[in-house]
Amino acid sequence: MTLPSLNPIPTDIEAHIQRLLQNPGDPDLGPWLVELIQNSGHMSTGDDMRWRVLCMVWLAAEFDLERGWPYLMWLNMQEPVMSVHLSQILIEAVDDYSAHVHLANWIVDAQDERLKTFFQEFRPIPAQRRLPALMKALLTQPTHPKTGVWLDMFCQSTADDKSQRMRPWRLLAAGWYASAYNPSPGLAYLADLIDGAARLSPADNRLLTETAAEANGLTALTQLIADCPNDQVKTILADFGHPDLAAVVETIFTNPSDYSHLADAVKRVPEEVETFNRTRACLEQAGLTPGSVKLLDLACGPLAGQTVLLAAAGYDILGVDVDIPPGYLPLPGVMSWFKRNKYKNAWQGATASYYAALAQQAGVNLNWGKVKIELADPTRLKRPDGRFDAVICHDYLQHAPDVAGLLAEAARVLKPGGLLLADIRPYAGLHGAGEPVDPPWGHLHPTFIADTSQPLNQWREARFKAAIANRFRIEQWLPESDPQGQTLLTPEVRAALPDDYNSEELTRRRIMLVARRR
Repeated sequence: MTLPSLNPIPTDIEAHIQRLLQNPGDPDLGPWLVELIQNSGHMSTGDDMRWRVLCMVWLAAEFDLERGWPYLMWLNMQEPVMSVHLSQILIEAVDDYSAHVHLANWIVDAQDERLKTFFQEFRPIPAQRRLPALMKALLTQPTHPKTGVWLDMFCQSTADDKSQRMRPWRLLAAGWYASAYNPSPGLAYLADLIDGAARLSPADNRLLTETAAEANGLTALTQLIADCPNDQVKTILADFGHPDLAAVVETIFTNPSDYSHLADAVKRVPEEVETFNRTRACLEQAGLTPGSVKLLDLACGPLAGQTVLLAAAGYDILGVDVDIPPGYLPLPGVMSWFKRNKYKNAWQGATASYYAALAQQAGVNLNWGKVKIELADPTRLKRPDGRFDAVICHDYLQHAPDVAGLLAEAARVLKPGGLLLADIRPYAGLHGAGEPVDPPWGHLHPTFIADTSQPLNQWREARFKAAIANRFRIEQWLPESDPQGQTLLTPEVRAALPDDYNSEELTRRRIMLVARRR
């Protein structure tokens, strides 16, 4: 770790402290904090006082209580319990430097009676206006053990706050803590919020959904609940992560009709055509020919490329997703029809080049009259059991918040022996973060924060295979290597990556699979 010189103290010392807090237990920091506190004794502005108090607590709690304690006592007028004034300075510092998790762990880990007494009335609970940014930051690593300590402390410390402004954050923290860390106390926190009900009410579920979305944690929390082994947690939060489809439509049509983000979709055409040709070959090999079978394109996406191509090839196929072309959104009333057309026209303008290239490269004539697409929750389809001969799930499993739920629904709507055709882009691959990362495979580092609009599922290949095998008989599991990954995986790069990833996993581009319902 590179530590800045403190003679004199840098003018940007706050930025250095923010950076160094990323590794708060590095042993080199102890002597550096002593020197910083000694050299800053003449400073007296409010800003200086905040970082100085934080550094004094940091020194005393993490490194050297005997060196840090005299400074704390001097500021606290020799009182053993932190004063209200000092508490206010410290909470402002914690807010400034996003040190809530650090401080919560220092408090919980305190062994010396002096520190226990000093902290006994202090809790690192941020101002309500700070909660969205803090929760968003913590949800990038939603299972970090130290985050669990802070969530527990937050739930305890806000238990008496019955205000509506705090309720959504209490719901988020309690649900998160119950599903990711400790079900028993987490369920108790939830029970207190919902008066012991067995399940979140629709109003509370909506409130939790909106809050998780505000913190960019909708997918993360859905995954945590899906993976939680505690049945009671799953029951009480059973409706979370399942969208209110009417609200989805309302949200779409209250936002601008801007589909410019789809304008570069033409780049994806070669891969879509490759997938189409492979899918059609698999269907024909299985004896599933156009006109005689029913297909489901599960999580078809906003372009529904496979739905459109297979419909053009003569198949009776239905595409379903929460994100679909606006022309297929269900709307009541004539005025709604006119409103939808506005969005449909904007969408057609942004995607015209994509569909022209798709038809040309696939060698088909697109027939929109035969294209069937439906707004639906992919894990709760309104279709009877055994409805389809084959389910296609292209480029989605690595994004699915609830992989097991999606596979269960695919199995339910398939006929016995029905075909599942899917592919997976595993997170351990070079582009598993959904975007280029520098350095290569940097997303496998524990401090990586994904800057992407696509939710990512970090399941390993073996876990995907086991989940699929639980409901399907796998006939083909076809890994595809990434030539770029093989070039970049030098011995030096390999040595810097976690030991439990082998070279095959790191250079995996995607996995194609063919399976049948058991």
